[in-house]
Amino acid sequence: MQASKTFRNFKIVSRVDVSGLELTPAREKLELWIRRYGTNSSSYVLLEGPKSYFTSPRVDGFVAYQIRAGVAVIGGDPVCAEDEAVQLIKDFVDEMKGCPVAAYQVSPQMLKAFRAAGFGDIQVGKEATFDLSKFSLAGGEMELVRAATNKARREHVTVSEHQPFALGAGSVNNEMRTVSDEWLKNKGEHELGFLLGSLGLEHRSAKRYFIARSGGGRGRIEGFIVCEPIYGRNGFYLDVTRRRLDAIRGTMELLTTEIFRLLRTEGYEMVSMGLAPLALLDDPDLSAHPRITSLMRFVYQRVNRSYDFKLLHRYKAKYHPHCWEPRYMCFNQKRLTLRVLYAVIQVRNAITLSGLFKRRSKNIEGFQQKIRSWRHAASFIIGLCSALLSSSS
Repeated sequence: MQASKTFRNFKIVSRVDVSGLELTPAREKLELWIRRYGTNSSSYVLLEGPKSYFTSPRVDGFVAYQIRAGVAVIGGDPVCAEDEAVQLIKDFVDEMKGCPVAAYQVSPQMLKAFRAAGFGDIQVGKEATFDLSKFSLAGGEMELVRAATNKARREHVTVSEHQPFALGAGSVNNEMRTVSDEWLKNKGEHELGFLLGSLGLEHRSAKRYFIARSGGGRGRIEGFIVCEPIYGRNGFYLDVTRRRLDAIRGTMELLTTEIFRLLRTEGYEMVSMGLAPLALLDDPDLSAHPRITSLMRFVYQRVNRSYDFKLLHRYKAKYHPHCWEPRYMCFNQKRLTLRVLYAVIQVRNAITLSGLFKRRSKNIEGFQQKIRSWRHAASFIIGLCSALLSSSS
């Protein structure tokens, strides 16, 4: 593939972080399409990270993608009208000239277009979405969240919106970076980038920043959440969430519920807390991919070294989303191959084999203690092998 590509609409350099470009024609055009057609929670995130962009002279919109392991992986939904998506997908496949194509985190609405374009698909999780007009802390099911927010309030934690380009905002921006770096270091991770956003404090954007401070608003930053617009649904995506390792209990619950309240008062209709990968897999078509389905369920249940899928699902579930919307991975081959799966994992960068099994120096003692039981190690290996080999797809 060429490092750059000229479209009939505009020229954009591939694999460059366009969020770093001050309103160039390319950035303006992309953002215009997102405002017009962006209904996926990840639509605005497509402006960030090392992505390439494809447009067709026959369709008003674009596809954002990366190429890994010889596979072109589309991020989220094509950004266009639903009735033009099939054409855009087909034009993109033609442009790839035989290169396998996959799409990660596709919504049910765009799934129809991928199927019409000849793609297969498999469910990869569900996304937690909320109707702001219905959200309330009242009732028994919200007891844990309510108790946590009350705890934070008693500790004088307050929530406010931060403007990163306001006069004197530099010290707050730096403290947010410190909190984020500490959080990422503890997790052994870095910003994922493909369909998860970054802080983005360096460039003006439509992101909104909500911070929680102790001391009645005069103390340190305990945590923060960065939200991105979902223009097509009159809502926001609660994307980047960070807190101090010793944050006051209830900080994130207070932040989350206060964001819900503030957005509702502004007239917004919905909020997404994002995908819970590998959770709530219930699509009937999973039976067509028994090997991959078995592997996904095994990873969800047993893998928690660097990315705990089960814990992530539980955290979002405790807010009791009004809807768990399915999300899919689509592929233009007869079946989902390990090559395509590997490419999606590489692009998503949430989990790798090295990340699963490498020993971090600070965790060696805990890791060794964990595998000291031969039964634990044996059950893990047997389970993984069973997931990979027990059935054919």
